[in-house]
Amino acid sequence: MRRVQLNTNDIKFNGEIKSFDDLFSFAKEQFLNYEKIEGIDDWEAYDFSIDCSEDQMKFKDMLQIRFIEELTEASIAMNEDEPTHFWEEITDALNFFLSAYVMLGVDFKKLRNPEDCLYNTKYGFNKMIPGDDIFSLWTYPVIEAVGYLCNLLKNRPWTESNYLVSMYDFNKRLDYLWEKFWCYLNNFYLSPNDIFEMFYKKFKVNEVRRDSNY
Repeated sequence: MRRVQLNTNDIKFNGEIKSFDDLFSFAKEQFLNYEKIEGIDDWEAYDFSIDCSEDQMKFKDMLQIRFIEELTEASIAMNEDEPTHFWEEITDALNFFLSAYVMLGVDFKKLRNPEDCLYNTKYGFNKMIPGDDIFSLWTYPVIEAVGYLCNLLKNRPWTESNYLVSMYDFNKRLDYLWEKFWCYLNNFYLSPNDIFEMFYKKFKVNEVRRDSNY
């Protein structure tokens, strides 16, 4: 099949994502589609377990590799004053971020409303200044929260030891990461509709790319 060259500038937002509930539904659909490509046709039948060493590695891959990689690429793009590339990477980061929660089977309705975090200034971050190195400092608290969460996952596929995860600590740190990331996005003056539009456009780009084996 012919590969299709497409980016978010080619997509028109039709308002299909109107709420965070819609956003989370789109994120789950995208996650399930990519899992099929990666070899898991039925995620519900897969029976993911955070105590399983293989699944811990899969979860870490989603956050510590994919999510953080996109955050760092966004940071570099901002410091090099490339706003279009920046927003693309931020959207990719959001995709992997939400995918991690979908992977866990989290009920998004039980998490704090992202809108509360988007306008929460308790962390005292400064607002975005394109090309300013301080932007990299805004990114680190999110990366730290990822490491803090994933540090609870001690099992390795090549060892016989098996440590059960303290779900009290895990859920507490998972909530902490959730708040940290949405507050991080607060630095960019993003309204909920901005986020919905960003995610929708990249969702449609990814859809076309999957269909064309891009």
